[in-house]
Amino acid sequence: MDYRKTATILTATAGVSYLTYRAICHDMLSKIFDRKDNDQFVEQKYLDWISASNAVQVKVNSFDGLKLNAFHIRNHDDERYMIMVHGIASSKSSLYSRAYEFDQMGYNLLLIDQRNAGESEGDHYTYGIKEAQDLQIWINYLVSKHPDCSICLYGISMGAATVMMSTAYELAENVKCIVEESGYASLEEEFAYLIRKDYKIRVTYPVVKLIDMKMNEKYGMKLSDVSPKTCLENNEIPILLIHSEADETVPFENAKILYNHNKGVKKYYPIKDTAHYRANEDPDYYRNIDGFIRDYM
Repeated sequence: MDYRKTATILTATAGVSYLTYRAICHDMLSKIFDRKDNDQFVEQKYLDWISASNAVQVKVNSFDGLKLNAFHIRNHDDERYMIMVHGIASSKSSLYSRAYEFDQMGYNLLLIDQRNAGESEGDHYTYGIKEAQDLQIWINYLVSKHPDCSICLYGISMGAATVMMSTAYELAENVKCIVEESGYASLEEEFAYLIRKDYKIRVTYPVVKLIDMKMNEKYGMKLSDVSPKTCLENNEIPILLIHSEADETVPFENAKILYNHNKGVKKYYPIKDTAHYRANEDPDYYRNIDGFIRDYM
């Protein structure tokens, strides 16, 4: 056997693999952290509803000095509120159609732009770490305006991670329940899944490790810091977990993991045949959410 030839081939293969992993890491970092002000198409019906609503634009300062934006919509004398939290690469406008339905049910609303989105400041996402602290500020804002309000935290995808991770903090007693849709249980596991799916490679550890190192170097955060399932281990706020069995962005298995980790009252609502961020297409979606919320506020 020509050992020198074999060693050369192995070295070259390792070099190519490393360059490939580094290229994937760079591509993923730009996709998953950079600001994405994608225009959100909103049907005129919902724009008209916003215009006709008692919608007040609100700004607060984050704990680290960013200006954050929201719409405070109070169309009812009822003290029931939903704080609605969008996902990555979107903004509060992506929630208008859902907010309209909840308004029709009698809920008042706080639609927030997460940091690095919409009209809020920021230059990168933290996938729930700092966003959960921002959510505390929004909760406190709402309680300061309406001390007797009852609050449901409602989040989709990264917004779901935000509301789940907020349970690691001492939230105001006004927060009565949580509705999370299509949330990931662990960012590390989610990124490994996306690498396998989008880049067609089986060995994900090197890329995940590179992303982790770059995240820590650039943003001071680690993948292991983003773990909604860990936060739920001490959660006692009733939670409704919604997930589509056909979700190809955040796999359905995440809902099972989150359900099993949650400490307190929980309800599981699986949906068939809808894509990520489209669970509201299920005909029973709003009825089931309303039924869950009414048990607690």
